[in-house]
Amino acid sequence: MPVLILSLEIPVAMNSGANFRWCRFAGCILFACALNPVADSMAEFESGATERPRVGLVLAGGGAKGGAHVGVLKVLEEIQVPIDCIAGTSMGALVGAGYASGIPAAELEEFVTGIDWKLIVGGQGRRKLEPIEQKRSGVTYSNNLELGIKDGAVMFPGGFVSTSSIEDLLRSYVAQSRMQPDFDRLPIPFRAVATDMVTGDMVIIKQGDLATAMRASMAIPGAFAPVITDTQVLSDGGMVRNIPVDVARDLCADLVIVVNLVEPAVDASQLQSATQLVGRSMDVMIRANEELQLNSLGAGDIRIDVHMGDIGTADFEKIPATIPLGEAAARAVADQLSALAVPKAQYLAWRGTVTSGQEIKAQLAGVRFDGLERVNPDFLAQRSQVRAGDTVDTQAISDEAQRMSALQEFESVEYRLEGDPENPTLVWLPKEKRVGPNYLEFDLGLYASEKGDLAFSVYAQHKRTWLNALGAQWRNELQLGYDSFISSRFYQPLEVSQTLFVEPRLALSRSTEDLFTDGDRVAVYRFGDLEGGADLGLNLGNLSQVRLGYLYAKRDINVSTGNPVLPEEKVTDAGVQFSFTLDSRDNSFNPTSGVALALEFSQSDESMGADRDWERLEVGAATALPVRNDVIWLSAAGGTSLGGDLPGDRYFKIGGPGSFPGYQLGEVRTEEYWTVSTSYLWQVKEILSVRGQALYAGLGLQAGEFNNRLDLVDDGVVYGGSVYFTGRTPVGPLTVGVGATTTDTYSLWLAVGRPIGQGTILERGIFR
Repeated sequence: MPVLILSLEIPVAMNSGANFRWCRFAGCILFACALNPVADSMAEFESGATERPRVGLVLAGGGAKGGAHVGVLKVLEEIQVPIDCIAGTSMGALVGAGYASGIPAAELEEFVTGIDWKLIVGGQGRRKLEPIEQKRSGVTYSNNLELGIKDGAVMFPGGFVSTSSIEDLLRSYVAQSRMQPDFDRLPIPFRAVATDMVTGDMVIIKQGDLATAMRASMAIPGAFAPVITDTQVLSDGGMVRNIPVDVARDLCADLVIVVNLVEPAVDASQLQSATQLVGRSMDVMIRANEELQLNSLGAGDIRIDVHMGDIGTADFEKIPATIPLGEAAARAVADQLSALAVPKAQYLAWRGTVTSGQEIKAQLAGVRFDGLERVNPDFLAQRSQVRAGDTVDTQAISDEAQRMSALQEFESVEYRLEGDPENPTLVWLPKEKRVGPNYLEFDLGLYASEKGDLAFSVYAQHKRTWLNALGAQWRNELQLGYDSFISSRFYQPLEVSQTLFVEPRLALSRSTEDLFTDGDRVAVYRFGDLEGGADLGLNLGNLSQVRLGYLYAKRDINVSTGNPVLPEEKVTDAGVQFSFTLDSRDNSFNPTSGVALALEFSQSDESMGADRDWERLEVGAATALPVRNDVIWLSAAGGTSLGGDLPGDRYFKIGGPGSFPGYQLGEVRTEEYWTVSTSYLWQVKEILSVRGQALYAGLGLQAGEFNNRLDLVDDGVVYGGSVYFTGRTPVGPLTVGVGATTTDTYSLWLAVGRPIGQGTILERGIFR
């Protein structure tokens, strides 16, 4: 049978001819076309011959509750209701933009239920992408707040939650549609609603980058940084129009289908505290503008009320449960929706014109980095795993964006494809942090035990990044409390890739420490150190680092109270230091997966300026193994003087929850030791799952041997056990527990925030 194939571009009138949407399709004209009802229906539908009201879909904002919109869309497709335009706010903008881009409801469901919200919102899993030096330098525990210094004033970030992963998700979600800057020319015309924080006005976004439009509409003030343009600061649209009925009417609608996300009535008893009232104030403001829009609905409009039960705005991991709620609510008004349905063949014709894939696959003609003021683009090019000539897809580009955004200098990473779609240039647009390049971080810690230990620490760090084209950093730290110190370091890479580096440093520290004899406190000593040194280092990817350097330290040893167990003196130690670090853990405190390994060797030698000769080697390893929602921890550590005589003030310190829970902090001082430990942690309470905050009940077993102790006690192999509750909470790490040993010692402790205690290698650095 002869076939004639025509490529047609037909204008479809909208808004009484004021606007036009151009729909491309291939029309197959066959001798038997009169017998093809789908082809007839497509022609009838596209020509506008079928009389039907233009239907606008209005999707409300509501955070995680907005997953219900997908359930409504599933029912609309089942009933065969075509949609002529969409207006959405916040999560409604996310779902609406996807549907307007041509993604069917089934694929939307697969997308939203497959999102790893712990990564996207909580940032979990990003640590493995960080460079090893970034992991090592100045970890804070009680908060993730990073401040900046601008014009002599302290500057807060635009939001407390990183948006980098969110933005990358949105770009991948509508990868193809991002190339269409006019939202009228999407498969279904679309509008997103945002709020201009400068004027307080509603902003209807109808052009530009579709992913950026969604991001602006979802930018909850305080939580997410706003989208900033030349003249506007755009935040969440729910503040001015959470249900944008009028926007849909102005866009195309003769009638609207409104999806309203209904929360349970608020109990007055839940509105007593200041925090409860502040949180409720945003709900009241949003509810007021919702009522104005809902009251504008007419007789022909359809309102779908989705009752959300106990699912709240931030319950992102409950999104799969919201979809059936949306389906049930839509079926409850199925009779009204059926009045807007079209015959199956006509609906399939419409569906065929709007369905569009979002996948990108192309061979790159080039890769470029634009918009950078501080970061050297050659550094990014050397780190990149996506290069000119590579054939890439959406996932490969997304993975590279995630690797780049893990760098401490960026708040987000955008990109665009330029030129020939089959052979484009990938243009990276990383956004350097507005609060940089001078950063401030703060931390707090508290430790208390039943036997009288009470210690605290207040920590602050100033960091100045990208002092030169190789990425030099100046880092200054101050800590007051149990261990007090002030230090300054200058980290200078020697090449663009930052593989080789040097780091000179200077530090002044003071500490007050208890000395024990067979479990009894017998003295309190004060140690003061003035240290200077320099390291030559090698970064081995994101996981490991090697350092070799020289250290010069002047130490002042004084007894404060009690018997003089150690000689009071001023001594100088000087010599070689070597260290190796490997870290693949998902978190620096209470990890749920990954491995950490550290080795430290120090040698003091009179030929290098020391008053005394000694050697000290210490090694430790730890791993976390996930078991469903629970975790197994395994660790081992050991230290030796390598057969020499180690000065008493340089002995290894054992004791505390990080090294041997049955002992007090620093209770055992020994020239040589080994320890092994295993713990099982049962998850007993999720606090905020999306942020990885949960409480665990732990049971730990320990064993160790301590040779040549300072107090001359020889207990042989010591066994211990501990029971504790621990976890990451909104105020930082929290641990409360009790430990005991076979030597009849025990410890009951509470620790909050920044860990306290500088004992074994398991308690220092990466093992916190």
